[in-house]
Amino acid sequence: MTTGDDLQALLRLDPWMVPANGDEAEAWRAAAAAPVAPEPLRQEVRWWDALAAGRAGDWDAVTALAEAGLAEPFSAREGLRLAFLHCLSGAVEEAEHVLSQAVQLHGAGALPDQLAAWCEREGLATASARLRAGAAGPARR
Repeated sequence: MTTGDDLQALLRLDPWMVPANGDEAEAWRAAAAAPVAPEPLRQEVRWWDALAAGRAGDWDAVTALAEAGLAEPFSAREGLRLAFLHCLSGAVEEAEHVLSQAVQLHGAGALPDQLAAWCEREGLATASARLRAGAAGPARR
């Protein structure tokens, strides 16, 4: 069983983090499945599942999991995760829209660079380049 301190430590991890250790992930999954599990824990586990589904190209599963919530609603964490999933699907324009909303809501101007770096680490070079170009200002016509 996990403690509240353990959950807070999990939630302090970067939004893109997933447990590297299978045993650790299974312990969190078991805790999230409990009827009294806190919603933030359920959201983290849904995020792990949505990321795996996105990498497998199962966009129906991604949509269902995202609708259930991948972090606190309207948080920068959720916005970054949703934007990444859009990049993963190839919908970078949608990612830019989601990210723009998160920046406006939270004044988190670093989010575009964070997402671009995340995309780069995941091998999404085209998305990363487009996000970096967008972060520099409006597109030239």
